[in-house]
Amino acid sequence: MATILARINPSMKGAMLMMAATAPTTDTVQYRKNIRNLTADELAALREAFVKLYEINDDRGYQSIAGIHGLPLPIYCAHGNPLFTVWHRPYLYWLEKALQDQVPGVTIPYWDWTDQISQQEGMPTAYTEPTWRNPQTGQQEPNPLLKADIKFQGSAFSETNRDPGSPGVPRQLADLVRSTQQMSTTYSRYSAALENPHNGLHGWVGGTMGLVPYSSYDPIFWAHHCNVDRLFAQWQASHPNIIPVNETFRDQNGRVIEIWTAVLRPFNMTTKDIWNTRDLGYEYLTAEVSAPRLEAATTTTAPSKFNVPVANLPLSQLERDFETAELQLHNVKHSKNSFEIRVFLNQPDANANTPIEGNDHFAGSMFLFGHGECAGDAGHCDPQVHRGKFDLRPLSHVAPFTLFLDATNGIKKMVDNTDEVTVKLVAVDFKGNQIDRPETDFDAIALVTK
Repeated sequence: MATILARINPSMKGAMLMMAATAPTTDTVQYRKNIRNLTADELAALREAFVKLYEINDDRGYQSIAGIHGLPLPIYCAHGNPLFTVWHRPYLYWLEKALQDQVPGVTIPYWDWTDQISQQEGMPTAYTEPTWRNPQTGQQEPNPLLKADIKFQGSAFSETNRDPGSPGVPRQLADLVRSTQQMSTTYSRYSAALENPHNGLHGWVGGTMGLVPYSSYDPIFWAHHCNVDRLFAQWQASHPNIIPVNETFRDQNGRVIEIWTAVLRPFNMTTKDIWNTRDLGYEYLTAEVSAPRLEAATTTTAPSKFNVPVANLPLSQLERDFETAELQLHNVKHSKNSFEIRVFLNQPDANANTPIEGNDHFAGSMFLFGHGECAGDAGHCDPQVHRGKFDLRPLSHVAPFTLFLDATNGIKKMVDNTDEVTVKLVAVDFKGNQIDRPETDFDAIALVTK
């Protein structure tokens, strides 16, 4: 493996946050289905379950469950670290059990946003129709899957909302998923790679779905994450021998976390407990089934590292027989808003209007999932706040993280024709508009080949 690193800024530090469920054992397996394939009765049952869950005002109700992910504090969701994929599995399980308490037999459907229908039509109509005909009453009623209230004190929104982006994004995300399923050879790398298109879908739906603290209140959040979990299950089936027994990472307190035995809070389950979906009582029903770090040229002195050439990577230092080439942005600062980062190689004049389809200079997109406005007091969302060795308070939930992009095709096309690659990062919103100075930053760009 070879790594070429273009250092940008001094390093930043941050953190991870940490109620109660029991790891289940069951002999009964239910099937989670594609939302587009639900029968009329199955869809009616799903809507009935959501309506009943909305009406519960204690910790069994929708507001309490949705609030586990983001606001109100504490924020438990795992983003930007290897627990991302496994953490959301028991979270989905928790909601599914709550729905089944209201309507037995209901399962969470998945929205396959990688399929051609989504690329053409966007969100499933089950989540976009303003009303539906309730077969029990025979009346048209508000669609409970269109939106939901947000009731916690201090919320910036009274209900969820969406603002979908341009239709080309789901196609990009589908391409990212295909490369993700193929290239990742450890769980940690797979989880990090899958998080990128996941972020992109959140941002594309927009509105409150594009903000970490509020996204889980939107009913479509569950269909989106059910699809993420389905993709994870497919990867597991394709790589049955890859289990993260010996994989570790350092949290923002510098502690070494063993992924296999890590407790996924607040669920009181470990990665080992939730690794097999059958142990949780469900499966998916588908109709388809280190080398030395080499310093490279540093970046521009412009006020933003976006929309200007930021690094020159010396390809002459790479072995020519590499199989994969991955671009990494290190210590990325969480942004308030969701947006897309388009990566162009040796195209310094690229901008938001530069074509990406059929463009050999376009390496792909990275996606940031916005965290919105900080809900805490001064310093709460500052990832650089110092914590002493024996200070047990959690650090900021907006800790810096690493973004990954499979750039194999683009680098292979250039490695024999040039000794150096210029990287330009173009920030755009999900309408395709260029963002001149996005509210984020990063330390370094690395090109890693294997």
